[in-house]
Amino acid sequence: MTHPHQLALLIAAPHPGETAMSNDLTAMAQALLARGFTADEILCLRGWLDRPRMVAFLQAAGQRVASWTDSSVFLHVSGHGFFTGATVEDARPGLLFEESAEADDDGHLFWSDLFAALALPAGVRLTLLPDL
Repeated sequence: MTHPHQLALLIAAPHPGETAMSNDLTAMAQALLARGFTADEILCLRGWLDRPRMVAFLQAAGQRVASWTDSSVFLHVSGHGFFTGATVEDARPGLLFEESAEADDDGHLFWSDLFAALALPAGVRLTLLPDL
């Protein structure tokens, strides 16, 4: 029996010509279904992504779980990463959707902004599995 409140968010953010990320998403969805998740409990976002599209997806997921307590969200991201900052104290990691020099353009999303967009309520546990 599945937990009454669980949600899996699967994100594949390949660069042009890459297929591995989409394959990762498909394999993860199959594994979650085999572990008792229903198709309605798995939300997928794949293909060419940018900050606005990713934030909209995360905000919609956050709204879906806004009233949940004692629940869980599983987040798998397959894509590319980046970071800014020259020291550990200054470092800001994020997701890279396209190569560019500006970390604040739509080709980048800092992890802190991802978590802010998702805005999980207290009592909802997040399990994050990045593959970057």
